[in-house]
Amino acid sequence: MPSSIKKIGFILALIVLLPMIVYSIYELSNQSNNEKILEKIYNEQLDAIIFSVNQYADDIVNSWASQIKQINLFNSYDRLSNSLVEYSISNPSISLIVIADTSFSNNMQFYSSKRQPSTPAAVERMQKIFEDNSDKIEILLNFKRKNYDKIESLDNNLDDTPLLSFLTEDNQKRLKIATIAVNMEVFINNILLKKINSISDEDLIISIFHNQELLSNTGTTSISFNDLLESKNLINFQNYFLGISTKGTTINDIVKRRSNTNLVILLLLNSIILIGAWFVFRNIRKEVQLSQLKSDFVSNVSHEIRTPLSLIRMFAETLEMHRVKSEEKKDEYYRIIRKETERLTGIVNSILNLSKMESSSRKFKFEMANLNVIVDDVLKTYQHTLNPENCETVKESDLPNIKLDFEAATEAIINLIDNALKYSNDNFNIKIITGNSDGFVYVEVQDNGLGISKDNQKKIFDKFYRVASGDIHNTQGSGLGLSLVKHIMEAHKGTVTVSSKLGVGSKFRLNFPINF
Repeated sequence: MPSSIKKIGFILALIVLLPMIVYSIYELSNQSNNEKILEKIYNEQLDAIIFSVNQYADDIVNSWASQIKQINLFNSYDRLSNSLVEYSISNPSISLIVIADTSFSNNMQFYSSKRQPSTPAAVERMQKIFEDNSDKIEILLNFKRKNYDKIESLDNNLDDTPLLSFLTEDNQKRLKIATIAVNMEVFINNILLKKINSISDEDLIISIFHNQELLSNTGTTSISFNDLLESKNLINFQNYFLGISTKGTTINDIVKRRSNTNLVILLLLNSIILIGAWFVFRNIRKEVQLSQLKSDFVSNVSHEIRTPLSLIRMFAETLEMHRVKSEEKKDEYYRIIRKETERLTGIVNSILNLSKMESSSRKFKFEMANLNVIVDDVLKTYQHTLNPENCETVKESDLPNIKLDFEAATEAIINLIDNALKYSNDNFNIKIITGNSDGFVYVEVQDNGLGISKDNQKKIFDKFYRVASGDIHNTQGSGLGLSLVKHIMEAHKGTVTVSSKLGVGSKFRLNFPINF
């Protein structure tokens, strides 16, 4: 690996991987401490959930009290009954409203959605309840003297119905005790559960208990009061409790699970960073390699262009200065100049053709042709180089005609033969085969040259790439030939394959589809 790529890899590791490793080690070492913090946070969340439900219940009760105060203050005695009855009808959680004076006299009014008249027995029961809770009534009066309003939950030893009392004034500014009897079943199911469901967590079950008897919860299974993780009294309602439990797990289990989830996320993020760093490094490495290939290409092409230009200049100057007297020698010099000019033209054409193919501007002219005819035509250009002693040709006689670009196919075959000649020794032997197999017509060029390693076989079709074995300048080439061949075969919807072994030789095959 070039030193520049190693430096880039080291810098990338220093910038990306080192902080990631340090942070991961830090997180893992603090895992236990994080779990304690998470458990504390979780317990605080439980308290917050209970507080939220309690606050909501308190807001509902205060809104009831506020509305009843308004009705009692702004309605005459005649209209008060209908207004309070209508209010209780609109609030099914209120089963009864009692308005009494502060002396607990018989002058009590009872208002309910059922419009049941008060009875002496009912008045007597309420008087008993007020007397039993006289200390709480006194608290309400003390608060009122200081211009504060308060709601007190009265002890009800008769039927355990929650009773909420507060002070109010009638339209004549007389102080009264207003008491609400709450239908807890309706209050829980119609009001509290809606709030509980809106804030409940999927891992938690929020329950409501009366004493230690379960009334309702957000789960599907019965919960014991002793299984609660946290419980608090439901504000304003004696002997009613809010409780939180988990679905078959403990807080520690939940904390562990979330801690493990965080660990998985950390590992996943690290994996993504590693993959991203690898892709960045790979792209940089490709760019560096491409830059090196371009540099080698410029060097190779410069070398190849300089040689024929030097020959052309030398022989042209010799002819211009009339130093050659023999006509035979002049003809030889002219042939050399022409040959080197053709060589230069071939280099320029290769570069232009590759540029056109990559920009999709090269136009192919597809027509029906026979691959054997193209091979015969190509071999004519090599008649002074290839002969029966060093070139064997095996052609399938009944090869079908296929649709192809005659010029492009010729260029591809010439490139393969040129490579076979370039990378073979003096005792070279080339074999050219045509045939028909699996829906393709193919031409195969085999040689007994240097061969190509498996690693290089994956790269030889990349532009500018040349196998760097020994001095690359010992063999002429720009590194564009096989890249051109690949582009040509892709344009024909065909393929080019290679099979090679170092020191034995190479075999290239061009596969042209019959049905194109």
